[in-house]
Amino acid sequence: MKILLINPPAYTPTTYPYSLAAMKTELAFRLNEKICVLDLNASYHFEKFHEYYKRLRENPKQYFELLEEFSNKVKENGIQISKEMRLDQEIPEIKQLTEGIIKEEPTVVAISLSYNSQIFVAKQLIDRIKKENSNIKIIIGGPADYSKILEGVKSLPSAKEFTKYLVSIGAKEKETSDGIKLLADFSDFNKDHYFTTDVVYPLRTSIACPYKLCTFCTHHGNTNFKLFDLSTLKETIQNNNINKICFIDDDIPVIRIKQIAKILKNLNVKWWCQLRPTKQIQSVLGEVVESGLTSVAWGVESGNQRILDLMKKGTKVEDVEATLKYAKTLGIQNMLYIMFGFPTETKEEFEDTTDFLGNNKEFIDCISPSIFGLQFGRV
Repeated sequence: MKILLINPPAYTPTTYPYSLAAMKTELAFRLNEKICVLDLNASYHFEKFHEYYKRLRENPKQYFELLEEFSNKVKENGIQISKEMRLDQEIPEIKQLTEGIIKEEPTVVAISLSYNSQIFVAKQLIDRIKKENSNIKIIIGGPADYSKILEGVKSLPSAKEFTKYLVSIGAKEKETSDGIKLLADFSDFNKDHYFTTDVVYPLRTSIACPYKLCTFCTHHGNTNFKLFDLSTLKETIQNNNINKICFIDDDIPVIRIKQIAKILKNLNVKWWCQLRPTKQIQSVLGEVVESGLTSVAWGVESGNQRILDLMKKGTKVEDVEATLKYAKTLGIQNMLYIMFGFPTETKEEFEDTTDFLGNNKEFIDCISPSIFGLQFGRV
């Protein structure tokens, strides 16, 4: 049996898709079958917009200017594809992508859908796969809303359910195992297909959020917080020759980040993570920086205390400011998540946030602003 994990096109490919790398590791741990990954999003854009990749190789210092230009092209192309698909027009590139899938001779094709923008391409891929080889089993999963394309495919919510299904159709389970050795296996990805000057590897050491109280957030999925065994972290880094890491954990508790730093200290890596700017985190930043921490994305959200309390952020404006100042003295690059338009926010409170950003601009390297949007599951 051959299981093919696929990431369909739709977004700017700047880094490896962690979900597929982690899924491959999970399945390989449990099954004695051939498991491969195809990042069609990366290969498609590499072929479609090859001139941008060439320009980047020739002018790496112009990365951010080229990235903005390239991303706009990707968006324009995605919109055009969506329009053509709504008119039931066949997209030549979809035929080529399907031929690449069929050539792999898979028993099962599992399509990962992280973004709603992937739905249109996924639908045509599914239709063409069925037409070319109706014996191929097609599975879809991921956080995107794929409820409209379920006809003739199977939706499975987790790796556990996926494994159970594969066994039910003939996959061979491993009788013994020493345990999962890696957090993720990135060996199937072609680094040349990613629009970046240096690949930053996404890694996750936990599931869900240890805090899980922010009233605007649904990212944790209301699932229980679970820590992965950190004994696999070192081997994952060494096995994949990783020197730059982006930890995509929703948040990392103080004790946990110290444990991670201890493992990373002698591995000569640079890394990034997401944290809440609390007084407690200040106590470990100095120690953590020594292990290669270079940048933090801080969940600041607002510069007004009433809004922070409504959000249940568990932070104080004065602690946020002190954390940013201290981090900057350690050489950490500070990226801030900011949210405007939270319910009942007044003009004055909005200006408190803009004033906060202005007053602390010397400690801020990058701002990622957003506007509040009510999501299902939060009230």
